Amino acid sequence: MDKRTLIGIILIILITMLMPYYQRLIMGDRPLPEQRLAQDTTQVADTSALTRTEPEEAPQLTAEVEPVEETVPEEITVIRQDTTYREIRVENQYLIAVLSNEKGGNPIHWELKHYKYYLGGNVNLIHDNGLELEFTNRDGKVISLSDYRAFVRFPDHDNIVLDENNPTAEVEFYLPVAGGKIVKKMIFYYDRYSVDVVVYFEGLQNYVINRRYLFSWENGLPTTEENIRDDLSFSRAYVYMAGELEDLDVSKVEEKQADFNGRVNWTAIRNKYFLASLIPANPDETYGAMLKASGVDDGGILYKYFSCTIDMPYTPEQSVRDTFTVYLGPLDYDVLKKYGVDLQILVMNKDWYERLFRPISLLILPAFKLLHSVIPNYGLVIIIFSILIKIILHPLTKKSYQSMSEMQYIQPLIAEIREKYKHDPQRMNKELMRIYKEHGINPLGGCLPTLLQMPLLFALFIVFRSTIQLRDQPFVLWITDLSNPDKLYLGVDLPLIGDNIHVLPIFMALTMIWQSRMTITDPKQKFMVYIMPVFMLFIFYSLPSGLNLYYSVFNVLSMIQTNMIKKKMHPNGLPEKPAAKAAPPAAKGKRKTEPKSRKRTKK
Repeated sequence: MDKRTLIGIILIILITMLMPYYQRLIMGDRPLPEQRLAQDTTQVADTSALTRTEPEEAPQLTAEVEPVEETVPEEITVIRQDTTYREIRVENQYLIAVLSNEKGGNPIHWELKHYKYYLGGNVNLIHDNGLELEFTNRDGKVISLSDYRAFVRFPDHDNIVLDENNPTAEVEFYLPVAGGKIVKKMIFYYDRYSVDVVVYFEGLQNYVINRRYLFSWENGLPTTEENIRDDLSFSRAYVYMAGELEDLDVSKVEEKQADFNGRVNWTAIRNKYFLASLIPANPDETYGAMLKASGVDDGGILYKYFSCTIDMPYTPEQSVRDTFTVYLGPLDYDVLKKYGVDLQILVMNKDWYERLFRPISLLILPAFKLLHSVIPNYGLVIIIFSILIKIILHPLTKKSYQSMSEMQYIQPLIAEIREKYKHDPQRMNKELMRIYKEHGINPLGGCLPTLLQMPLLFALFIVFRSTIQLRDQPFVLWITDLSNPDKLYLGVDLPLIGDNIHVLPIFMALTMIWQSRMTITDPKQKFMVYIMPVFMLFIFYSLPSGLNLYYSVFNVLSMIQTNMIKKKMHPNGLPEKPAAKAAPPAAKGKRKTEPKSRKRTKK
C-alpha cells in the first residue's frame, strides 16, 4: 500500500470519526421536547417508570378498590383480579417466550434459540417490563393493564410447542372491569420472531378520556454483547411515518421525549444486533407516536433506556378492537424485509456514513451470504471474498501501480524543473505539464484508482462491523467470534495489555509494514513504513476480528499482486533513472524536446 493510499484511508477514517462531533459542535443537539421523569434516574433498576407519563396529582392505582362517590360514574372499578399466578411457555422454531398473568399478560422472557449470549445461554430480549397498554380515565387516573393480575381465558395448559403440524397458538388475557372488560390476545406462529397482539376494549366508552389509548414497548432492550459500550452506541428509538425515519438518542445523563403526530407505520427500539418493533395493522387509524430516552451513568458507562408508544384512537362505540404485530428478533435484513413495512431500513443505517455507503453495502451483503450458503465457515468466506474483491479491483490496482512507476521514472526530470524554476511557479507548472504530456503520464493516475476503491472498502467495513451475520461465528483456534476482537490468552496479566492480546490487528500492521517497504523508494519517506501501520494498529486493535482478517488477507494479496505487476511490467526491476534524457533540456533548452512532443502527438 503506497503512501497516498495510506493517507487517503487515514483521512477518510478521521473524517468518518470526527464528522458527528463537528456537526454537534456547529449545530448543537437537535432540540426535542424534554420531560422530567418521576423517579430518580440514578438507579438503573427503577427505569421502568421512565416510560410512563402520569399526572403528578393522580394517586397511585392499587389492587384495592377505593370508594367512589355516586356522582362520579366515570371511575373504573376493577371487579376482580386472578388470585392464581400463571406462566405460559410458548416455543416455536426461533424462540421461547414466557408470558405471565402477573402484569396483565406480559412477556417476561423472550429467548432467541439461535443467538447466544456471551456469558452463556441464549439471548433474552426482555429487559424488565415489555408491552404496556394504558389509558387515562375521567378522574385522571392512568389505567395500566400491567398493574393487575389478569385472568387467562385460554389455553388451559402452560406449555405450548408449535411445529409444522401445529403452526399457531393463541393466549388470551382479560381484566373484568365494571361495565366491560379489557382483553389482550397474543397469537404466535411457528415460523416467526413476531407475535400478533389483538387489543380489545368492551364497555369502556364512558370512561376513557380524550378518546385515546397508548400501546407501548417500555425499557428498550438489554445489552447483549461483551463490548457493552459498542452495543450501547447503536441503541436508539425510532418512528417511521410517511416514508420518513426519525430517531431519538441520548449522549449523556439526561431524559428526552419526542412527540409525533400523524400516520404511524411503526415504532422501534434497537441495540447493535436486535430489534423490538410495534407495527399497527392499520396505520391510518393511528394518532401519532411518542419516543422517550433516558441516559443513566453506571460505573462510567452510559446506559440507555428507551420506550416507544403508538397513540391510538378510542372510538365512542361499545367495543374497540385493534391489532398490532410485535417483532422481537434479530436485525437481519432478509427477515425484516418479509414484513413488508420497510423495517429493513434499520440495517446498516446507524450514522450518516453508513447511510452514505449503504447502497454498496446492500450489494455486498447478499453476495456475502451466498458464499456462506456454500461455505459454512464465515472466516473462509471472508478469505474467499477478499480474493474476489482483489480480482475485481485488479484493473484499478494495476493502473495505479503503472502510474506510480511512471512517476518514479520521471522524478529526476521533475526534480530538475522544480529546482530550475523554483522562483517562477507559473513557469514550473507549465514545464511539469509539458513533461507529463511528453511521457503520456496523468499526474493523478496513481491516486484516482485508489480513491475509486474507497467506497467499496468502506462498504465492506460497514457490512463486517454492523450486520448480524458475523455475530458469534468462529473461524479457527482462538478466533471464536468474528464480530468481536480475537483474544489470545497469555496466562499472565501484563501491564497495559492484560491477560490477552489481539493477534489479527498486529498481523495486519505487520503486513502493512512489509507492503510499504515494497513500494516506498524515497529514503526520506521511509518513516511512513512504521508510522502509518502503528496508527492503523491503534485504530483497528479493538475492531471485530472479521474486519482485521479481511484487511490482513487483503494486504497479503496486495503484496503478491504488486510482485506480479512489477515482474510483468519490468522483468529486471524498475528502469534506470532517465539521467541521459534529462541532459538535453538543460543544455539546449526546450527546442529538442518540443519537436519530440509534437512528433509523438502526430503519431
